[in-house]
Amino acid sequence: MKFTPQIKLYRKLRYRKGYGVHSPFIYNLITKVIEEKTPYYVFEDIENFRKELLNCENPIKTLTAQETQSKNYGALLFRLVNFFKCRSVLQIGSSTGLMSLYLALPLRKSCECYSLEEKTGLLEPTMTFAEKYSLTNLHLMEGAYTDNLLHLKPKIASFDFIFINEMGDYEKTRNALRLSETFIYPDTVMVIDNIHRNKSMKNLWKGIKNHPDVRLTIDLLSLGLVFFNTKLHKQNYKNYFDDGKKQNLHEKRRRRLNIFSWRKKGIKRQSAHKRIRNDR
Repeated sequence: MKFTPQIKLYRKLRYRKGYGVHSPFIYNLITKVIEEKTPYYVFEDIENFRKELLNCENPIKTLTAQETQSKNYGALLFRLVNFFKCRSVLQIGSSTGLMSLYLALPLRKSCECYSLEEKTGLLEPTMTFAEKYSLTNLHLMEGAYTDNLLHLKPKIASFDFIFINEMGDYEKTRNALRLSETFIYPDTVMVIDNIHRNKSMKNLWKGIKNHPDVRLTIDLLSLGLVFFNTKLHKQNYKNYFDDGKKQNLHEKRRRRLNIFSWRKKGIKRQSAHKRIRNDR
C-alpha cells in the first residue's frame, strides 16, 4: 500500500517528538531511536553496496529495487539493535540481504545475526560483502524456514530481536510469526514489515495488538514494533517515521506557488498596461 503525502503529513503533525507520551521508556525510544537522524559511517558503505546490486544485470537488481527497504528503514533497524544491546537477532525473509547488514553491523562483536531466506542464489553478493568487512557474526541461511529454525533451536533458545520481513504478504507473515513463537521471551523486540499493506495485514496487526502476550505496540505506518515485556503497561501507540520514500509534497507546493506568482505577474502586466493607457 502506498501512503499519500497527506497521510504522512498528518502523521508528522499529529505524532512526533513524543508529544502526549507519558511513558519514559516510549519517550526515549521515540526521541533517541525512531526520530534520530545522526548517520553512522557504515551507512555509506551499505548504501554503496546497494548501488552495486542495482547495477547487476540479473534478478538481484530487480529484487533490490522492488523488495529492499530504504536507507532510513535500515538505519532504524541498526539503531534498534544498538539501543537494546541485542545479543541475538533473527531475520525471516532477507531477500538480497541488504537489511541484514544493517542488523549485523551495530554490535558485530557481541551480537549473532541469523538471516533466513527461502529463495536460493540471492545472498552470494552479501556473503562477499560480509567477508570483506569481517562480519563473522552474520549468518546467511538459504532454504526452508522450518528446517533452518529447527537447526537453530538447539543452539539458541530465544532471540532478543526478530524482524519479520515478508513484504506485507499476509500468508508468509503469518507463517513467519508462527515459526518464531518458540523463540520469543519477555525481552524480545519484534519488527513486522508492511503492517498496512492490505486489509489482511491490517487485521493481522490488529490481532497482534490484542494478543494477551503482547504488552506494547508502536505503529510506524510502514512497520510495527512489538514488545512482550510484562513490566510494560498494555498500550498501543502511533508515531511518525520518515521511511525515506519520496512524497513529492514539496513539489506540489512549489507548483501552487508558481501558479500564484504567474497570476501576480499577470496582474502587474495589466496594471502597467493601464498606466500606459492613462498616460496617453
